[in-house]
Amino acid sequence: MRIAKSRLVPVFAGIAGVLIIGVWLFYAFHFYGPISSSRDVWGQFGDYFGGVLNPILSFGALLGLIFTLQSQQQESDKAEKRHREQLFDSRLFQLLSLSHDAVASIKFVTSSIAEHPGPEFVGHRAVAHSLNRLQENYLYKVEPVNDHLMYEALYPQFLNWKRMYWSGVASYVESMLYVLWFAIDKAESVESSSFALRAVFAQMSADEKLLIFYVMIFTPRQKMLLHGQLLEEFLAGASQDDLLLCRTALLQSAMLVRLTPQP
Repeated sequence: MRIAKSRLVPVFAGIAGVLIIGVWLFYAFHFYGPISSSRDVWGQFGDYFGGVLNPILSFGALLGLIFTLQSQQQESDKAEKRHREQLFDSRLFQLLSLSHDAVASIKFVTSSIAEHPGPEFVGHRAVAHSLNRLQENYLYKVEPVNDHLMYEALYPQFLNWKRMYWSGVASYVESMLYVLWFAIDKAESVESSSFALRAVFAQMSADEKLLIFYVMIFTPRQKMLLHGQLLEEFLAGASQDDLLLCRTALLQSAMLVRLTPQP
């Protein structure tokens, strides 16, 4: 593109030269004769030459001006787009850094005997522990039901887990949900969004993906960011559990409940 633009000036100069020579040859062909010494003849020649070429060259200059303005606008748009992309990348990695701090601050201490506290779970292990408690102590205790009733059967168990463990993981889960939304909504292009999502998922373990999947499913006010690349990551990329084969049915059941008008 830059090479093509650099050739435009010689091209326009060549066209102008051809026009000038063409007008001169046209005059010489129709009014052939010796070079006159009369001022009137030279004046008539000047009027003809200027009258024919001036509008053409002025129109060409106008086109050149328009092209220059368009080129400047295009370069300005490209520079602004690059700035927005750089700003998006900078904010994305700032958000990822904050989410890393959020997960590092999570801590669960299980209790056994008062004088002897149980194992301690910190950071990513704490998130995995909270997911394990959600599965073992709550979701897995629900008796199998029809697919369209799955959400309503599991939802009360999720609320029970939330009362016990949500305060510990809320900051991290909500920060990751915000980062996911940011990667989808604020990216300048599909490629930029796809790269951002890959960067986000690279920071998440399979257990964290599954926990966030359950939070999106069982939190009515939370938008379900489950489509395209996101859906594949949360359905197939999350850790496997006893509800693996039911995830699609659970998602459909949750969507049906949300779409059904509440009394």
